[in-house]
Amino acid sequence: MAEDSSKKRPPSDDDRNLVVVDEDFANADAEDRLWLFWERNKNLIVRGTTVVVLAIIGAIGFHFWQESKREELGLAYVACQDEAARRAFAAAHPGEPLAAVALLEVADDLRRANKLEDAAKTYDAAGKSVVGDAKAVKAIATRARLYAALTRHELGQAEAIAGIVAVAEDNTAPDTLRGYAMYVLANLALTKGDSAEAAKWVNLMDKRLKPNHVWASDKAWLVRSEPSLLTPVSAPPALPAGK
Repeated sequence: MAEDSSKKRPPSDDDRNLVVVDEDFANADAEDRLWLFWERNKNLIVRGTTVVVLAIIGAIGFHFWQESKREELGLAYVACQDEAARRAFAAAHPGEPLAAVALLEVADDLRRANKLEDAAKTYDAAGKSVVGDAKAVKAIATRARLYAALTRHELGQAEAIAGIVAVAEDNTAPDTLRGYAMYVLANLALTKGDSAEAAKWVNLMDKRLKPNHVWASDKAWLVRSEPSLLTPVSAPPALPAGK
C-alpha cells in the first residue's frame, strides 16, 4: 500500500519550512530576499503599519478638535459685551487664559468707573484664574498683579507699594509691565521728595530693561523735567552726638 505522503510533509507552522526556504535562497539575489522577508513578516508589518496610521489619524483628529474648540472659545469670548457676560464666561472656562482676560476687562471697566474696591478684587480673581507657565499666561497674571497693586495704592492702602515693587523686581515679567512698575515707583518717590529713591528706579530702568523698551521716552522726559534725578541730593551728614 502506498505510504501517505501527507505524513512526511511538515505542518505549515513548522519552523523547518523556513530552514528549507533559507537553504533554497542561500544564493538568492536582493529582490528574492526581499520577497522572502515580506512572506515571513507581512502580517506583522501590516498590523504595525495600521497601528501607526491610526495613531497619526487620531493625532490629526485631536489637533483639529482642539482647534475647533479654541475657535468656539474665541467666538464665545468675543460675544461677551458686558460685565455679566464676561463674568459668566470666566466662570464657565476656569483656567483658560481668555477667562482671565475677560476678568481683566471687567476690572479695567470698574477702575475707570472709580469702583476701586471691586476693581482690586476682580484683578485678584483674574490673576488667580490663569494656569500654566507659558509667557503669555504669565504676562496676564503679572498684569493682574500690577493693576491690583496700583488700584490699592489709589485706595490709600500702604501694602500696595510692596505689590508694585514685586512686579518691578520680577525678572520674568515682560519689560512693558516691569518698566511701568519702575516708572510708577520713580514718580511716587518724586512726589515724596525722595530724589535718591526716584533715581534708583530710573537707573534700574536703564540697567534691567532692553534699550528700546516702551518706557524709554517717558523716562527721558521724567529726567529732563527733574534734574535732581541726574544728581540726587545726598542726605546731610549726621550731627555729632550732643549737638
